[in-house]
Amino acid sequence: MDVYTFISKLFEAIAWPLVILVLGLVFRKSLIELLPSMRKLKAGPVEAEFDLEASRLLDASKDVVAHETSSSQSDLEATETALAQIYSARKDPVKMVTEGWANVDGALFRFGKDAGILIDPMDSSNNIYTRVISTDLLHRDTKELVIEIYEMRNRVVQANIKPSVNAAKDYLLAVEQVVKLIEKQRESVEKVANVSW
Repeated sequence: MDVYTFISKLFEAIAWPLVILVLGLVFRKSLIELLPSMRKLKAGPVEAEFDLEASRLLDASKDVVAHETSSSQSDLEATETALAQIYSARKDPVKMVTEGWANVDGALFRFGKDAGILIDPMDSSNNIYTRVISTDLLHRDTKELVIEIYEMRNRVVQANIKPSVNAAKDYLLAVEQVVKLIEKQRESVEKVANVSW
């Protein structure tokens, strides 16, 4: 191998990485904008299904809340904006979903406590959910939304699904609507005064 062949082979080996590096630096902003969409494509069918279900759940919860309560559209938009601002700082969608379920769990606990269903304040989340859902005290639409929220939360926690941030926000907004429904129905449930801990 003579010097000219060596230089041509060296240039051939270095040229492509050098061109890619230069193009990467030149189009850095465009590439950064493309990365989130590439992650969505990589996510797979399970995560995409979660995204669709979260969006559908949010729409269903808005419909039920609009039917059950007389809250104005601006009130719903204010709730959406506030929740989006609160949770947008957090970039862990799994944590957002589990925190959202904790809100529903707390509302179910308060509902069950007022109705006299729950005996122990140290009951597990699953026990609280099972006891409240097994009664007919919640309206059918609210019960269906709670079941769907619970199943979606279980898919994230137990099946290790990584939802997108937008899907987690939709889930949180739906959770907020369901918590409003539970609290509204809690006001109308007959309070049991003899429940002691």
